[in-house]
Amino acid sequence: MKTFTKIFITALLFAGFSATSQTTSQALSKINTEGFQKSQVMNLVSDLSDVYGPRLSGTNQYFTAAEWAKKTMENWGMDTVYFEKYCDDCMGWEVTSFNVEMTAPAYMKIQAYPYAWTESSKGVQTGDLIWIENHADLEKVKKQWSGKLQGKTVLIGSAPEQNLLFDALSNRFTEEQIGEAEKSIVPTPSNPLSHNAGDMDLIGNLDLIFDSMVRKDDAFFAFLKVEGAKSMLGTTPFFPGVIHPSGTYNFRESDEKPIPYFAISPESFGKLKRLIDRKITPKIKFHLDSKLYLNPKNNVNIIGEITGSDPKLKDEVVMIGAHFDSWHPASGATDNGAGSAVMMEVMRILKASGVQPKRTIRIALWGGEEQAFVGSMAYAEKHYGKVKEKTRKKEVEKISAYLNMDNGAGQMRGIYLQGNEAVRTIFEDMLAPYTHLDVNNLTIQNTDFTDHDVFDYYKIPGFQIIQDPLNYNTVTHHTNLDALEYVPKRDMMINATVIAALVYQIAQLDERLPREE
Repeated sequence: MKTFTKIFITALLFAGFSATSQTTSQALSKINTEGFQKSQVMNLVSDLSDVYGPRLSGTNQYFTAAEWAKKTMENWGMDTVYFEKYCDDCMGWEVTSFNVEMTAPAYMKIQAYPYAWTESSKGVQTGDLIWIENHADLEKVKKQWSGKLQGKTVLIGSAPEQNLLFDALSNRFTEEQIGEAEKSIVPTPSNPLSHNAGDMDLIGNLDLIFDSMVRKDDAFFAFLKVEGAKSMLGTTPFFPGVIHPSGTYNFRESDEKPIPYFAISPESFGKLKRLIDRKITPKIKFHLDSKLYLNPKNNVNIIGEITGSDPKLKDEVVMIGAHFDSWHPASGATDNGAGSAVMMEVMRILKASGVQPKRTIRIALWGGEEQAFVGSMAYAEKHYGKVKEKTRKKEVEKISAYLNMDNGAGQMRGIYLQGNEAVRTIFEDMLAPYTHLDVNNLTIQNTDFTDHDVFDYYKIPGFQIIQDPLNYNTVTHHTNLDALEYVPKRDMMINATVIAALVYQIAQLDERLPREE
């Protein structure tokens, strides 16, 4: 890089707004210095993934990680850090050992990982493999298979289509994709919590909202157990060889737990299915040593604050957040160790740089997001009001904004405005000093099914960060490869520093951010 270019980029990083006060410019300069030159974000995500991952909701490991996060923020000098409980009946589940093999017609090691909250096998088991393609029509399944499943392992679903891997496994948003999003005039998709506007009973019932993905297999699981089936094998088309054990939500104490259930690689599934098609019966040998337990103290959100400096505005709050829990097959580095580490680093940057935000800055690291927002919904009901009631607590009016990060480890490219057109020009001005980093793209669109939806439902300006997808949806999301190797350092540093600058500027506004009608 030429010397002139280095000087020019440095000037951009530390310039601030040309039309704003020197105080804001100085604050951004301090934030940039701390975030770009003294970054700790990779140390944080390394701790979260390598030392404290995975962080399945309800587990002892989750609570150990929560204690680490709390102590870390206390050591930074946060004004307050504390836990808030979110669930009394969310169970922990841990694996100590498992194995899945085909022993006939020839030996094959089956690439597998158990789904969460499934029962132990109680030792090594063997059984013939049968195939059930579609279990949605349970009455049809019962008619065909009643009395025929004793001792069997069940292969569930269709074999994934052949994939020759012509498409890239990792990518960044193109200029065309960003441009199309910026041109959008309709805020789609809509908030899933509000998709039946006016139906307060439905909005308040997460079991109904997420019925298609949370409870769709329970009756089938119960049927297999009654019929004496020994285990189940399923797959998701994550190539090449990626195992994706996402989809069991039997985490509450009262939920019926499935028989041993394993996600297997698409390639292993394909071979087993082809053997069955040729009238050859594979014999499956497996074991699963797993443990279910209820320890309600594990179910906590981690909350930290930097108290505002303005006597009149310090009672108002700018919130940032990310979900702290992860799925179990890997270390939870990109989902969502990366988001949690970035938001923790935002708090460290703000504290270490010595800036004095007028409003209070609050971080929330949520538990139970993977189980349909259990942590953030419990927080919202406690502080903002019950979702089934129309009345709202005064605290709703104290929150200026909520910013969320939960789309992997890719670089921030802008903000989903969640249909709130009134904030567009405000964010344009705030992100202007970072135009050279290409983080200032804004779209009226929304990305749904993460914790910002909860805040948006309460009409608090809640926003999700636009991030480059990288390999999030092809390799790491809820898979056995969600590891630190897929977390790029530069992207993480940019994310933390830009969000810190954005949060500081929101905290300095004379008024709260505009709300949707």
